[in-house]
Amino acid sequence: MSEQDCSKLTEEVRKLESELGEKYEGVFISDPDKIASIAGEIKTQTGASDEAIKCYIYKNLSIGNLTPFLLDGNLEEIMEIGGGEPVYVYDKNTGMTESDTTLETKEIKDIIRKIARYSGRTVDGSNPLLDGRLPDGSRANATFPEVTPRGPTLTIRKFEKESLSISDLIRFGTMTPTLAAFLWLTVEGLGTKPANVLVLGGTACGKTTTINALSHFIPAGERIISIEDTLEVNLRHKHWIPMETKPSDPGKDNEIEMDDLLKNALRMRPDRIIVGEVRSKEALSLFTAMNTGHDGCMATIHANSAKEALTRLQTHPMNVPDVMIPALDLIIAQNRRVEEGKIVRRIVEVAEIGGREGGTILTNTLFKFDPEKKKLEINLLNGRIIQELSTLTNLTVKEIDAELDKREAILDTMAKNRADRDTLHEVVNLYYKNPDEAIELLYERVKG
Repeated sequence: MSEQDCSKLTEEVRKLESELGEKYEGVFISDPDKIASIAGEIKTQTGASDEAIKCYIYKNLSIGNLTPFLLDGNLEEIMEIGGGEPVYVYDKNTGMTESDTTLETKEIKDIIRKIARYSGRTVDGSNPLLDGRLPDGSRANATFPEVTPRGPTLTIRKFEKESLSISDLIRFGTMTPTLAAFLWLTVEGLGTKPANVLVLGGTACGKTTTINALSHFIPAGERIISIEDTLEVNLRHKHWIPMETKPSDPGKDNEIEMDDLLKNALRMRPDRIIVGEVRSKEALSLFTAMNTGHDGCMATIHANSAKEALTRLQTHPMNVPDVMIPALDLIIAQNRRVEEGKIVRRIVEVAEIGGREGGTILTNTLFKFDPEKKKLEINLLNGRIIQELSTLTNLTVKEIDAELDKREAILDTMAKNRADRDTLHEVVNLYYKNPDEAIELLYERVKG
């Protein structure tokens, strides 16, 4: 339903508002399934037309004329740049597109206030910036005209209810089965030392998607604490505690920052810590944790290369001493690029920290993307991490290579047969107990 279509149904919508009264007062929905469910309820109660019900829901229970964009599965982001201006959307296949929809300033502000109320935050002339979320988990950033003089703005990054799995990333070419197997081995750590991993890249290049995918390799019984400004990490583990920062209440100094949450998380006996994005002093707390026995940490950072990420970590405002950096094991760099007219996300570099030489941090490039071949190639596989695992497990490097081959075959089979997340999670966790049974289960699922 478009804005124009709904304008033709004003009387029907008013009649619905009168008939339903306060039944849905305070309800705010953005999940397509929930919208469909409530539409069905209203249909049963009132017998109103489907079109009028949609317009009622859009206006009263969701985000107005932006709601149809939430229901479009091809869209990643929705962007409103000011009253009377077209809404822009980011399509998974075609990129940035200008829509035919325009909103007036009042409606934009009303939507922003609704999101702020749901998020437990305040937005007004004195507090013109908002980071919040919708009920379905979609991220929202908004500004008021005090900082964007052309008018209020709203950017919504839609939440993927079923985040991409590692087999999806293999199918889409984000990573190869060989790299996926290597990451499985290192994230799990062969039961001895899980790797500390930093995923870097620019905005919307898929960093959190990669973190979510790697989380499948964390054994199911481990206790995981994730820390973010706005919830994006989406894990399947039962023993997972998501934590979220909190801005100050108006007139109060009670902001809870990432660093506060991270320090608290260290007192919660975590097996794994995931930090959505390191930007400031929480980086030092994270590396302190890595250096005091908290293995298997994962985080993201905005940077374009491993070298740039290391420079950012060591300078203000992160200020991680160079002596602490070697506690980090792996750096995964990825980007968003256009190939053959399509937007794709690629892992372009995987490096390990090789140690220190004076004040210089040494790195070994393990995988590197060749732009001419459009292929991620192995540069060095049996580096420091594999050698360390060999020492800790009493396995030879040759035996670890054989283990990598076995895991690569499993992941390749999953990708080629489009194994779902449940199968992936079940097979991976069974593999830790009985590899042969896990392989047998996989082939049963594939045949079925």
